[in-house]
Amino acid sequence: MQRYELFIDGESRAAAGGEWFPTDNPYLGTPWAEIAKGTSQDVDDAVRAADRALRTGPWAELTASARGALLRRLGDTVAAHARDLAELEVRDNGKLFTEMHGQVAHLAEWFHYYGGLADKIEGSVPPLDKRGYFAYTKKEPVGVVAVITPWNSPLLLLAWKIAPALAAGCTVVVKPSEFTSASTLVLARLFDEAGLPPGVFNVVTGFGQDVGAASSSSTRWSAR
Repeated sequence: MQRYELFIDGESRAAAGGEWFPTDNPYLGTPWAEIAKGTSQDVDDAVRAADRALRTGPWAELTASARGALLRRLGDTVAAHARDLAELEVRDNGKLFTEMHGQVAHLAEWFHYYGGLADKIEGSVPPLDKRGYFAYTKKEPVGVVAVITPWNSPLLLLAWKIAPALAAGCTVVVKPSEFTSASTLVLARLFDEAGLPPGVFNVVTGFGQDVGAASSSSTRWSAR
């Protein structure tokens, strides 16, 4: 049976606890693959990797234009693998191929759009009426973004969340639904193929009480 590992800091790896859980084909009602059962330790590792990428890695040094170019390249890479990704989602969540292929085929548009927007994020500076003061706006990424996605349209709903975050220069840690994790892990490999630096996009699979709770812990994120 095929196994899908976590994706942290640009590499696939087994979960810290060494455990796996089955993912079912809803049409057949039987398991077709095993997914790494992540832990809070894996979330910590992913957050640290994302934080390094945000602050010190090649991603942090990119201009907005260069970041946008990488997102457009990612869109092209996703489009080239659209059929395979759609077939994977059908196997994992049971939806019709026509629906899933339509969704995945349009994923590239989200990365293309926000890739074009990366160097066009605007803002205004209120005028000052006091002498001796200078006001300006400095645009910075918010930080590492935690993303939790549902089972029904995994990649489409993921793209809605991560494309604008990446365009702004943030890095991401994703916890997909435990029912449909496989396509998100395959998408992670396409980040590497498209040339995005390690740590920009991380995936920790598992259950709500472990990975979900750790991903949504404010203390875990504020400590970074």
